[in-house]
Amino acid sequence: MITQKRMVTSLYLVLLACLLAVSAACSGPAQDREEPGSEREQQTLEENQVKLSAEAIKTFGLEVTELKPVKIKQELPVPGEIQFNPQTYVRLTARIAGRVEELLVYEGYSVKEGQTVLRLFSLPFIEAVSELKLARERYEKLLRLNSTEREAASALVSSARKKLALMGLNTEEIEASGAAEEEDLLFPVTSPLSGQVIKCDLLKGERVEAGSVLMEIASLDKLWVEARIQEKDLSLISPGQTAVVTVAAFPGHTYQGQIIYISPVLEASTRTVRARVEVNNQQGELRPGMFAEVTVFLPQIESLAVPEEAVQIISGQPVVFVAENQGIFTVRKIETGNGIRGWRPVLSGLAEGESYVSRGAFILKSELLKGTFGEE
Repeated sequence: MITQKRMVTSLYLVLLACLLAVSAACSGPAQDREEPGSEREQQTLEENQVKLSAEAIKTFGLEVTELKPVKIKQELPVPGEIQFNPQTYVRLTARIAGRVEELLVYEGYSVKEGQTVLRLFSLPFIEAVSELKLARERYEKLLRLNSTEREAASALVSSARKKLALMGLNTEEIEASGAAEEEDLLFPVTSPLSGQVIKCDLLKGERVEAGSVLMEIASLDKLWVEARIQEKDLSLISPGQTAVVTVAAFPGHTYQGQIIYISPVLEASTRTVRARVEVNNQQGELRPGMFAEVTVFLPQIESLAVPEEAVQIISGQPVVFVAENQGIFTVRKIETGNGIRGWRPVLSGLAEGESYVSRGAFILKSELLKGTFGEE
């Protein structure tokens, strides 16, 4: 009897154990279904975060800064080309026909204003000088005789002098030619400005006609730079703004200038506007025809901005790393303006006073991507 009761009790215990096992098996999947969800939520949070120890932060040289307004000096870089200054450039032409008897300067020579650069043997000049001499002699004779015709003779002298003045001679040259012997009469051609002979194709003995170009002379102390301003940047520039010119031939050298003219016409082919910059060239390093980089200095602005190195590109989006507690850095998408002298204006995504990684953001990006690639 007792043995039967023990057998019944054992069977009851076995059944109870089976029921508990089945119950545990049924409840297990429900728990499994809940926990993966929690793990994925934690994993999503960590995908946008990087955690570094204090030692690693020090080793990598990470710097954390609060976002605040920054005063930025704006610059507008535009392409340009160096040109002659037409105000100090002249094509020297022959006022009268003649033959080049003396050629005193050649291409590359420096000249001074008023310097004689060549002399012509010219029959019209000789005739005009002879006319002046005869008119003077007659006037002096009538003056001695106190003749009433002396006023008419004086008018003839003035007319002869004007004819020589129209040929380009000044008062001193007219007086000198009137006193010269006929065989020494050569028409002097002088430079109207100080500068350098840019071009001269003449040869001694060559005949020239009135109006023909004898040589080209220019001063290179001040040159013009034609800058090309894009249509979208037109509102940023105005005459009087300071500009700096650089050329590839002299790296590290800068040439100060100023915008003196902005064209009222937009060129349809390039969608640009010509802006003229006058630049000093006292050292003579700049040469017309050179391509140049023109940097126009714009008014200073104050804006919330981060250093360019703080902005990283992840999945095509500009981001910064926001500093959290305990060495955690979170990726934050932001919208920025164009870079200005090493700064990026912050348009949205980061508020004033928030802490972000201003130096070493690339290290955090590398750590973030390394974790992502490792999982894949």
